Amino acid sequence: MRMTSRVCVTVGAWSTLLAALLAAPVSPAAAQGSLSMQGFGYPIGGQSARSQGSGSALAGIDPQTPLNPASIVLNGRLQAYGQYEPEFRTVTIGGNSTKTTTSRFPLFMVTGHQNKATVALSFSSLMDRTWINTYADTQSLGSERIASTVLTQSVGGIADARLAVAWTFTEYFHVGGAVHLYPGDNKVSVGRIFSDSVHAGNFDVTNAYTFAGSALSLGAVYVVTKAHLILSGDLRLGGQLAMRLGDSTKVGEGKIPFRAGMSASYDGIAGSVFSVRIGTERWSDLRGLGSSSLGLKDAVDMAIGTEIAGPRISNTPVLFRAGYRTRGLPFTYGATAVTESSIGGGVGVPFIGGRTILDVGASRATRNVPGISEKSWLVSVGIGIRP
Repeated sequence: MRMTSRVCVTVGAWSTLLAALLAAPVSPAAAQGSLSMQGFGYPIGGQSARSQGSGSALAGIDPQTPLNPASIVLNGRLQAYGQYEPEFRTVTIGGNSTKTTTSRFPLFMVTGHQNKATVALSFSSLMDRTWINTYADTQSLGSERIASTVLTQSVGGIADARLAVAWTFTEYFHVGGAVHLYPGDNKVSVGRIFSDSVHAGNFDVTNAYTFAGSALSLGAVYVVTKAHLILSGDLRLGGQLAMRLGDSTKVGEGKIPFRAGMSASYDGIAGSVFSVRIGTERWSDLRGLGSSSLGLKDAVDMAIGTEIAGPRISNTPVLFRAGYRTRGLPFTYGATAVTESSIGGGVGVPFIGGRTILDVGASRATRNVPGISEKSWLVSVGIGIRP
């Protein structure tokens, strides 16, 4: 689900953050200087470009977001969807800033419809843990001090493969269920390169970890026609999540976090939808994967957003979106909880008589703790094709 992460160079005050960011056994070294990439990574959450543009307020009724399995009925026909999502991140500590770029392909989905049944197969990201960090350091060898460069790198994450089935009881009431598998891998490397290779030898150590887990999810969508309301609810029941060193030695076991959410959308104004969503995720279920010092925090996720129809292309409206979201991130910085606030916007443009939809969403996210500021742009580009 990821491509690459550009190298970031940190000096001075950054070394204090590097020692604190990862209190998990999956790292033999300090982590990348980023609040969002602590622990087992950044919770991407599988938001589609449409949902991202609305601040995730539409996630419960968006058929391309693999959150509520009942929402897939809103596709209404066969569709294939794919998404590209780069993140441009800036972290500032004590007036010193570093910038990184991470490219992801966080979501693929195929949906089919037959009579009252709808089936969807999707692949998305639960957590992404891809970063590279280098910084200068010196080592004492007897009376000499030798300059060196330390490299730490993590590549990988945990994916979410979902098979969802939804059933339409009436045109107003839909329910769905899904089975999830969570495969994952993470390669963590630490190395040191000495400027004087005659007196000191370079070294490089890599550990490879794999993950395997499962979960079930349930959801419903209820349309209250007279009140112009669309109500939705969803929950995920997590099974075991095991972490192994390589393919054999089990080094930790937790659970896929329990998740529950609900949303209400109002479509009483022609060509528009206004939506609010609230959810919770029990990240403490991951305990057992990491060391006892790994800080985990259960989180609340709240969003408000809108989607408004604009001019038509081939008799299909262009859709404009905007929204705001605030949520907690799963891993603490020391004893301090990390929160993320974001404001987003986007547009959906139809082509070929509405058989192809280009969704573009962008959000500006802010993550702060005392003394550290992290800001990022997340850009989502999704394409849906309906034969």
